[in-house]
Amino acid sequence: MEEREIKMGLNAEDVLRRDEGMGLAGLAGLFSSMGDSEADALAMARSEDGMRIAQKMALMRWPEDSDECRAYWAGYEKGLRKEVHGTDAEKWSSFVPLAAERDPERRFPLIFCLHGAHNPIQLAESYGVMQLAAREECVVIAPEDENEAHVEALRAYAVAHLPVDPSRIYLIGYSFGGFMSARIGLSHPEHYAGVGMGGMLFAGDVRGHELDGIWYEPFSLSVKMLRHAEEIGLPALLFMGEREMLRLLPLWREPEGEVRDGVIPLGSRDKQAAFSRWRKIGGCPDTAFLAEGEGKNETERRIGAHFERVEIREYAGRKYYLGDSVREDGECLFRTVACGEMVHWPTDAFVPLVWEQIGRYTRDPRTGRLIRL
Repeated sequence: MEEREIKMGLNAEDVLRRDEGMGLAGLAGLFSSMGDSEADALAMARSEDGMRIAQKMALMRWPEDSDECRAYWAGYEKGLRKEVHGTDAEKWSSFVPLAAERDPERRFPLIFCLHGAHNPIQLAESYGVMQLAAREECVVIAPEDENEAHVEALRAYAVAHLPVDPSRIYLIGYSFGGFMSARIGLSHPEHYAGVGMGGMLFAGDVRGHELDGIWYEPFSLSVKMLRHAEEIGLPALLFMGEREMLRLLPLWREPEGEVRDGVIPLGSRDKQAAFSRWRKIGGCPDTAFLAEGEGKNETERRIGAHFERVEIREYAGRKYYLGDSVREDGECLFRTVACGEMVHWPTDAFVPLVWEQIGRYTRDPRTGRLIRL
């Protein structure tokens, strides 16, 4: 137990004094605001993975460019060297494996970690991407401005100036970051070997909008873009909680309140259309969408669609329902995960599940050809 607590950035005393980080009441309040009317926020806060979320969020007790924060990442697992670049909307953080200092010729996978709406990029350090990078030895970039042009500029910079393997570049985001991961991946599938979308289902059109002083241009997924992504393939994992305030699951469920009039269309027809497009990109035909109570198995009932292959796993006492969209040749480029009784927040299993799906692919930077490792 002591080893795990240290690796989460907390010692035994910190765990006993959770109010200095994210206490039980604060965590329950967060889960309540991120959940629907059926969410049991207090039970989630008291759960094993609720404690893990609180521990990772406690990293924010240090300023993001502080010596304490840098020392933590240098000492966590195999170690990362963190640097904060720029200020305000131009700010971005980089995390580079310490192994790069020992072996300057070595090249590492690059993961873009895209944060959620109205969240500081520092909060992205609690999503699990940097923790995985310190264990698997990956470079991570977390930008404040998640516009396509900015992320693409950072990608080019990283390939030129950081120890990055250009064939292994990935996008992982949650909430608005999940939306932008999908949007950028659909715009430039030839640049990315995989996309992880948490707490958001998007593959369509969206109007221009402003978020925290940053303007995001309107986006339209054209037939040409969809065909290009289908031709070269884009591995993806879609992760959604069952009790999200966005009401993403099941796919037949309609939004309520502010969500209904939000920037990103999340009505049942919008979700089903986006889901069908991701299946198409993954090389699979249209599938049957299910009504309430329909489905041959628990995974299909909870997600609201038919799958070629299903599985149920359990992590930290919570069930995860996996639906695979499988091509005729047996390959699965698109996996959907329903997180049992979870609100709009990444659990400890989110990033490992994403990496299991997309981390096994690489893309030839010259030809754009997708290759399975």
